[in-house]
Amino acid sequence: MEHLFDFKEIGLENRDKKVYETLVGHPGSSLRSIASVTGINRGSVYESMKQLADAGLVGSIEVGKQRRYTANDPRTIVELLRERQTQAQLAEQAAYAYIDTLPRPSDEAQSVAFATYYEDIEGVAGILRDVISTCREQGVESYRVITTKRVREHMYVNFKNFTQRRIAAGIAVQALAVGSGGNKDELSERRWLESTRGDTPNCYTIIYAHKTAFITMSDTNILSGIVIDNPGVAQLQKELFDRLWLTS
Repeated sequence: MEHLFDFKEIGLENRDKKVYETLVGHPGSSLRSIASVTGINRGSVYESMKQLADAGLVGSIEVGKQRRYTANDPRTIVELLRERQTQAQLAEQAAYAYIDTLPRPSDEAQSVAFATYYEDIEGVAGILRDVISTCREQGVESYRVITTKRVREHMYVNFKNFTQRRIAAGIAVQALAVGSGGNKDELSERRWLESTRGDTPNCYTIIYAHKTAFITMSDTNILSGIVIDNPGVAQLQKELFDRLWLTS
């Protein structure tokens, strides 16, 4: 059975997915038989069954003294997705309304170069979310990145669908890859640079709208990044990037 769809998209776990898939193929099963087929302990199967039932994906009946479970129509998954999308749209509207109530930074505060520090994979995911939201809010249709293989391989651990989100938002990217690797995705253009040092540097630069993010990785594979919110800094980085782009 194909496993491309992630049950986390509907608020469930991979264990729940395995139990549901088994029920699809074995309708009218007991907890014991599902546990036997999946290799998941009976207690965990019971917890998954409760989650699946709450989501409307599983029904059950009493047969004698035993409860039997059957998977409901798989198209329910699509309806669950639509419900979550509707909820997300309403939440987004509420978020915009909330943002409008927040005080505006003073002119003095806006004139000072502002830098924010982020750490580890969740911090980097926060930077990636800011790339999409800033480009969307500013009406910016593309941004620039300078990538290296080691950092790139860890950048998206906590935001695995970033590329899909970027494409859905209609945001293009120009990528300069230092060293080998990297894929050409939709709405992306990539060129390569050779590193002049023996080992490829562990850094990643994102230049977007009026911001510049610098991300690096320690010897123990801990990511950290800093975002500078300053139009002058961003403009200089864009000019440097464009010179490199033309010569690569």
